[in-house]
Amino acid sequence: MFVVDVVRSDYSLPLWQPFPSTFPTRPIEPMKALLIAASILLCGSAFSQVFTTSGVFVVPQGVNTIQVELVGPGGNGGSNGAGGGGGGGYTVGTLPVVPGTSYPVTVGQGGSGTATTFGGTSLQATAGGNGNIVQQQNVGGGGAAGFGSGGDVNFAGGAGGGGYYTYFGGGGGGAAGPTGNGGIGGNTIAWTGICLTPGGVAGIGGGAPGGAGGKGAGFTDANCNIPNPAANGANYGGGGGGGNGNGGGPGTGGGGYCSITWPINSSVSDAAAMMTPMVLNNPFTEHIVITHVIGDERFMLFDATGRQLWSGVHIEQQDFSALRPGTYILRMGTGNTTRNFKVTKQ
Repeated sequence: MFVVDVVRSDYSLPLWQPFPSTFPTRPIEPMKALLIAASILLCGSAFSQVFTTSGVFVVPQGVNTIQVELVGPGGNGGSNGAGGGGGGGYTVGTLPVVPGTSYPVTVGQGGSGTATTFGGTSLQATAGGNGNIVQQQNVGGGGAAGFGSGGDVNFAGGAGGGGYYTYFGGGGGGAAGPTGNGGIGGNTIAWTGICLTPGGVAGIGGGAPGGAGGKGAGFTDANCNIPNPAANGANYGGGGGGGNGNGGGPGTGGGGYCSITWPINSSVSDAAAMMTPMVLNNPFTEHIVITHVIGDERFMLFDATGRQLWSGVHIEQQDFSALRPGTYILRMGTGNTTRNFKVTKQ
């Protein structure tokens, strides 16, 4: 649950003083930052909170209606001349909400078979199925398409294309999107005595954020020696391509997606309040992610006794995995402004 507990700004601790980091610093991977927490964006006349991993959405004060957009994850392609994974489904709908209410968000990851859902509502975008193998002499095994339901607009992903056992992989199906269903992944061909085929073609996506599927694996030579690799399904929700029978692995499915959008309150003060820096992943495990920072802020981390443990900039790049579980005080300073947060390490 994303909870921010802002403590008193007159907390009796020194402001800034030199202190060496007691933890190793390593850059945070861009995608991992998204997996740690949802990103909050200011989009024209509306705010949007995006989840690419499961979390909790808390309805802001003054908000009574939200729009929820979901994409289901894509299926993985199968190995050894199997079919491609199916593309995830898509739905978008408008919901009445109560300020302060928490909604669990489940975002399925590629190949998991887990649907992307929003709270206890009827909105869901199911996952594309994983590709599998069918008996030789037949082309098939493509994963089933995911579908969307419960929204104002619902579309289905594309099914995965068929592979040919021990030779060529089928193409992954495209994810559904706001403009339509995802495209079906292409079937490969039956083996004709030579291995000169790129595998099944990828299915197209149904419009952003729905991604395309990945192509199936094949070979670029007649003797099955030079692989033409399978491709992963694109984010979000594309099915992975099937692998070939000469060590060419399958492609993985693209992960799911959830976006919640709500109108900006006409009050300037309310809008400004929604842009206040906050800790997104609280409690945290490795990294602490703060929203609405500009990059020149300085941070200090204290334990419950007031002992300073770390200070520096770009806290999102700092690895706190070695920190003991417990409650800590995080101080953020920029210009003449100081803000303190109470954070919990799991």
